[in-house]
Amino acid sequence: MPALIPVRGLSQAGRQTIRRTRPALRLQPHRSLATRVEHSTAIPSANQQKKERVVILGSGWGGYGVSRKLDPQKFSPIVISPRSYFVFTPLLTETASGSLDFSNIVEPVRDPTAQIDFIQAAARSIDLDRKVIRCESTVVRSGVTETSREHTDEKQNVAHPAPSPAWWEQGEMFDVPYDRLVIAVGAVSKTFNTPGVRQNAFFFKDIGDSKRVKRRVRECFELAVLPTTTPDMRRWLLHFSIVGAGPTGTELAAHLRDFIYSDLIQLYPTLKGIPRITLYDVAPTVLSMFDKSLSRYAMDTMRKEGIEIKTSHHVKSLRWGEPGQQPPHHMDPKRCLTLSTEEEGEVGVGMCVWVTGNTMNKLVRTGLDEVPSFPTRSAQMKDGKALPAASPAESSAEQNSGWHVKKAPKVGALLVDGQLRVQLERPDGTTAVLQDVYALGDNAMLETGAPPATAQATFQEAKWLAARLNAGDLAQSAPFSFQNMGTLAYIGDARALMQLPEQVGKYLPGQLTGRMASLVWNSAYLTMSISWRNKLRVGFRWLLNRLFGKDVSRF
Repeated sequence: MPALIPVRGLSQAGRQTIRRTRPALRLQPHRSLATRVEHSTAIPSANQQKKERVVILGSGWGGYGVSRKLDPQKFSPIVISPRSYFVFTPLLTETASGSLDFSNIVEPVRDPTAQIDFIQAAARSIDLDRKVIRCESTVVRSGVTETSREHTDEKQNVAHPAPSPAWWEQGEMFDVPYDRLVIAVGAVSKTFNTPGVRQNAFFFKDIGDSKRVKRRVRECFELAVLPTTTPDMRRWLLHFSIVGAGPTGTELAAHLRDFIYSDLIQLYPTLKGIPRITLYDVAPTVLSMFDKSLSRYAMDTMRKEGIEIKTSHHVKSLRWGEPGQQPPHHMDPKRCLTLSTEEEGEVGVGMCVWVTGNTMNKLVRTGLDEVPSFPTRSAQMKDGKALPAASPAESSAEQNSGWHVKKAPKVGALLVDGQLRVQLERPDGTTAVLQDVYALGDNAMLETGAPPATAQATFQEAKWLAARLNAGDLAQSAPFSFQNMGTLAYIGDARALMQLPEQVGKYLPGQLTGRMASLVWNSAYLTMSISWRNKLRVGFRWLLNRLFGKDVSRF
């Protein structure tokens, strides 16, 4: 409420002056740089301070990291992403088991303390010559918090085509110019053309994926205690399968094991002994990035805790319906699914989470492929060589044709040089380096030696690139080099694994297992959480879990 101003004794002219000035006082809201309408527009005239416009595609570890590390005095960063937040992915598995709230691991891209702009949209194509990005708004599009179920590099499934978005989900198209471009759009889940996986499995890369897993676990328990549920169906509904025994799959199995055996069984005592968790992988061991002794320890420990480990298993299909049921197989969430493997045939499951393999998203596959016009303003021949002059039989247009973005064979990731710069090449092997377009994270691969596809590696690339851009010495700097700071994995029942490289573990134990490693796991991720707000939230929530148990609600 504004303070009341006494007007008795004032002249008529004075009263009119007060009435005229009051509206002006109310129309002066506080605005930060990240929310000014005139600052967020995509047209070039918005940049009144003559700073270089750095457009960053993606709000994951790469895009979010670069945007926060760039010097706001030199650059005007703009983040373009379908989602308006960053996810602290190492703790994503804890949200699926009710250990943490989803807000505990999310950082908004729009932040009043950060001098960046944000446009909620998906990049569809990039014109490297005109230095313009074609974007589609995703503000009202459903499913932006979940892994996309659209077909990527897989064969089209005629029987179960990918659903088309509603007409109102088609976003407005617009162009965004850039001075420098950072491509950090990440990757999507790869299903290896396994029938039914794209349509029926749960993926696990984003907040929406974790919400679906969390809801389905509780859903299966409620379905299992209905009077109409048969014993066989009850057993199938309470069988939770996870395909992929890397860090994400292993930790998800471990957290679900803790949640089911320690919390849910207390609410459903009649179901004791029925729930099962099975971890499948085509590899012969789990957590293959760890030392063999640690991998064996993880497998032995998880088996003792009640998790079935089925390595060297090849998944053939996933469909709705009971094992042995004849087609047609219609989707029915009130019943189970059937997972088929070469080694054990058909098995009934209540849920299948698919966390194995990455493939490139649509932008990298199709939006960054052919180069219709060679970007002469941005590209330089590799090793400083000049662009070959056109021969008498070759026109300038013919000389500039035939270029395409250089990509890693088989994987399809953008093959960048040691300075994380995107490259172009021609069929004759001629290579050019774009001086103002960079790529990092899962959608890029270093030709000088690719680091592992982990959040640790991507965040190091983001910090390195931002530091080099801030210093202005990118072209003269030594190539990016990944520094392995160690690997952690939670394996259930307050036990974990820790493996440190030799250079880091010189004065520390190179390997650690059990409850001490779990303490390190908790301490490390609590420290690494981005904001102090979420550091406090996570720590306080862990304390509440110890005192009162985990969240068992279903919504």
